[in-house]
Amino acid sequence: IKKDTDEFRIMYREGPVGTPFHELLVEGYVDGPVDVCLCVAWETDLYKEWWPQVSIPSFKIISSECLKRTGHGEQISVVRMKLPWPLSTREAAVHFFTLGFFEDDLIVVLFNSISDSTAQALQIPEEDSAVRIDVVGGFVQQKIDANKSYFRHVLRVVSTIDVKLDIVPPALINFVSRQILASGFKLYKKEVDHVSKGHEKFIPYLNEPIYDRLREALY
Repeated sequence: IKKDTDEFRIMYREGPVGTPFHELLVEGYVDGPVDVCLCVAWETDLYKEWWPQVSIPSFKIISSECLKRTGHGEQISVVRMKLPWPLSTREAAVHFFTLGFFEDDLIVVLFNSISDSTAQALQIPEEDSAVRIDVVGGFVQQKIDANKSYFRHVLRVVSTIDVKLDIVPPALINFVSRQILASGFKLYKKEVDHVSKGHEKFIPYLNEPIYDRLREALY
């Protein structure tokens, strides 16, 4: 356990022996409508609206873009991040898709890095200074209770990451888990509250079919 508060818990462990992966988990409660909670987490085009932008040590979302909607509740996106020196810029090209288990008031989002051949087919431009990382994971949102049109959610994010380093310093793990994930979860909760009150940039997204289906199934 890296951090455990009344609001959330963050955990870390090394990946399977012989693999370059690291596993991170964050879970906690979020107050807001289920469609808003999903929208803030799902719409990669708007990550820069709420993701932590840390100057010292440096961590910033340089760009985040949905390249292709591949079906109902599917998308391929690229996220580029500036990391603390001496690390170079990292980028992740990721396939996201949603699964609805509405009888249990659950929605699951899974994500996985796309293959090099898929990236080439999509003509994803590579920055010379960026190192492409591998990531696999997902998150679960579950309706816990209702107060009029509002619900309480538990959000779990489990991410397995290969950051493309031969040795990962403990200080980097602590920075990512205690500062980036902790502040990111707090900002996520804050953004859900903001969007629930009518954040203008999110309104067009919330009118898309994926959120209409979610509202029909869970409301």
